[in-house]
Amino acid sequence: MNRISLLLIVLTLSLVRSSLAQDANNPIDPSPTLGFFNRFYGDEFSRSQIIGNVTFDKWFIRLSAEEQFDYETDEQSREFLFKGANFLVARLYSSKNDQHKFGFGAIVSYFNPRGWGGGVNVVSVSKFNKWKVISLTTLQGGDEIFAMEFQPGLYRDFNKGWYIRSHPRMLFDFEKDDYEVPLGFGFGNILDTKGSKVNLFFEPQYDFSNNMWILYCGVKILWK
Repeated sequence: MNRISLLLIVLTLSLVRSSLAQDANNPIDPSPTLGFFNRFYGDEFSRSQIIGNVTFDKWFIRLSAEEQFDYETDEQSREFLFKGANFLVARLYSSKNDQHKFGFGAIVSYFNPRGWGGGVNVVSVSKFNKWKVISLTTLQGGDEIFAMEFQPGLYRDFNKGWYIRSHPRMLFDFEKDDYEVPLGFGFGNILDTKGSKVNLFFEPQYDFSNNMWILYCGVKILWK
């Protein structure tokens, strides 16, 4: 784990404080959240991502960093390669019944080794009884950078913390003509512990752009 990942952990832990009723599958819930995510791309490589986010009143703040581990490199030279990091802020708005929230804002990212980029983001969360529809979209530009990320999410809650999910992360690197368009379906469970909630999930996906299976899994910690 590099210094940026450690910094994200420290920043997120420093935000821990009492908050409103919690929704462990709502990224813009007021409670501070720290997540560790892994995507295994067949037998070629894997990517690890750490994300910390919190909502203050009407502002959503998110930090993330990502590393990649290549399986096909020489065994003696294998190492985690830093892919990049970003900082996102969005101003949130709510419907009258508070069942639909959306926000607009800015994002600044470091794309290793190309440098810095920046742009705009749109986030949304809509609730329909036990169903949730979530989305995150970013569009960024810079020197040798023109990229978009789209994360649509669909969740359905069941008893005892169980839920089903489909939450792919679609990446479009127009500068490098490199794309990821996965779709999948998985499940998860939310464990209510003293002082926090632990959200574990498992979601197999298929990348239609690269004809590759992806195993997406992770854990999120949400503080009460």
